[in-house]
Amino acid sequence: MNNQQQIVKALSMLQLAYSTDMSVERMKLYVTMLGNINPVTLEQAVANLINKCKFLPTIAEIREECTALSAYVNMHDEVETAQTAWEKVIKVAGTYGYDNGKEHLEGITLQAAKTIWSSFDPRMGHEYNEASCRAQFIKCYEQLIDREKHRQRMANAIKDNHLLLKAREKAEHEKSLISAGQKQIEMTSTGNLVEVAKDPVDGTEII
Repeated sequence: MNNQQQIVKALSMLQLAYSTDMSVERMKLYVTMLGNINPVTLEQAVANLINKCKFLPTIAEIREECTALSAYVNMHDEVETAQTAWEKVIKVAGTYGYDNGKEHLEGITLQAAKTIWSSFDPRMGHEYNEASCRAQFIKCYEQLIDREKHRQRMANAIKDNHLLLKAREKAEHEKSLISAGQKQIEMTSTGNLVEVAKDPVDGTEII
């Protein structure tokens, strides 16, 4: 049984449960739009939705259920709460100090901690305000979590679209060149920003 046949099999339960709503044309659309989802995940998602939906689930609802299942199976939802991450930051700062504490943090916790880490500098004296730092850290942490979830959703959405994957790879390559200083951003006469390769350095001129 090929992948498309497995997708059809997973969605066939919808025809039985919502026979008056699932026309042949609509079934074809569902198969096309949901064809990049793992058939095993899709079948379980459809079963879950049939048990709780009085009306035919939309494509978007099925995708959301598949995303939730995948997140659970792959432990993507096992992310520390912002409060737990904050408690870890406080403990690390107290144990290892301002100079060495960040070495004991990682991932999103580290990224969020960098925004308030200067507050742990002993040279700040009595300017440290824990309530303010905590609020700033939690806000940043939650924004980073949301951004990562969005990135994962986008990555899953285009994983089978070779054109979009190539475009993404090209963009990542261009960004790495800019970060490495091999490209620079200049403004054209029309006011648009463009990326241009830096002129190669002539070694004879330096000598």
